[in-house]
Amino acid sequence: MSEYKELKRSFYIAYSVGSLNIFLLTIYMVHVPILLEILKITKVEFSFGLTLFGLFSIISNQATTLFLTPKIGTKNCIVISRTIISFLPFIVFFSESYFIFLIVSSVWGLAMGIQVPNVLLQVSIIEKKTAEILNPIFKSAFSVGVICGSITASVALGYNFNPINIFIFFGFIFIFSAVTIYFFGLPRKYDIVSKGSKFTLPSKGVLIFGLINMLIFASMGIIAQWSSLWLLNDLNAAIFMAGSIVLFFNIGGIISNFLASNLISLFNEKIVGPYFSIIGSIILIVSITTMNIYIILLAMIIFGFFTSNLLPIVIRLAVKISKEPMPKTISHITSIGQAGALFGPAIVGFSASIFGLTFNMYALGFIFLGISFLLLTAIKNNTVVGVEGIEPTPPK
Repeated sequence: MSEYKELKRSFYIAYSVGSLNIFLLTIYMVHVPILLEILKITKVEFSFGLTLFGLFSIISNQATTLFLTPKIGTKNCIVISRTIISFLPFIVFFSESYFIFLIVSSVWGLAMGIQVPNVLLQVSIIEKKTAEILNPIFKSAFSVGVICGSITASVALGYNFNPINIFIFFGFIFIFSAVTIYFFGLPRKYDIVSKGSKFTLPSKGVLIFGLINMLIFASMGIIAQWSSLWLLNDLNAAIFMAGSIVLFFNIGGIISNFLASNLISLFNEKIVGPYFSIIGSIILIVSITTMNIYIILLAMIIFGFFTSNLLPIVIRLAVKISKEPMPKTISHITSIGQAGALFGPAIVGFSASIFGLTFNMYALGFIFLGISFLLLTAIKNNTVVGVEGIEPTPPK
């Protein structure tokens, strides 16, 4: 097999890692209303578990990049994390224990902290060696996982399937996927091999992009964690529509991600990133004022299309300006981003209890407006030199 075919096969495997992981997480999140009843907990108590998830993912992210990845490679790290995650949702629903929920949230965070930097590192390695723009396409894996997970969860809720049976089935699917990754994932000869390195603080430029990433992570929890409750409680939607916002948002995202290369070539990363996001945010805010579920769902497709390329563009630009090795840069970006998963759920859960879920949906639009202007400011201050004329070439 030629080098190009090996790398493309490895990219498809990495794509499956992203999509299947988000698929399982989405099914879990859409079942949050049921989980709250089973565990007899409040939204704030549930958010505490998500905060533990974020905390442990940050810890393991840095530890993995410094110690684990250099010793065993990205592929083995992904296999380990995939195996750990497999039956965690099943354990939560089977135990019906809030304490077990907190333990599982922590372990899940540890596993995600191992997986995220390694799969993003694989994509960047493949992108560099094939000279193709792959980061935005890989981002669509998350949207594919969310859409498939939303549909699956909606069907399961509509037919009143037992969550325990659902999650034990997908646990075995995860074990099978871990075996597939081990045999067909990125070959060792292309992988990162080193003696590791000492911890260093990110440069100013990387820090700015990391902060933008953090805000994206923090605000996206509004859609992933609370949109189903908002539809059911505030818009009086039927139970089978619980995952509709997640579904429609990611339909727009997938279309945008697959068109990213053409869009960047036609315009540039400045327009496709912050300017598109400003347009999408305004459309979302206006749609919420109607409180019409069909107008809001249409706006969610548009919002997903105009904001979905923010994250991959942030990662690409950070790698371009960074003088650090690629593993360190990606680790810094993802660690800072995951800090959003640390404080985001607590803030969102608190605001939902005090101000209501509709307030959070408005906040989503305004936060993305702020993110867009922050990225524009970073570009105008020459954090990214010459970004307006940047060519869609792979990162250094």
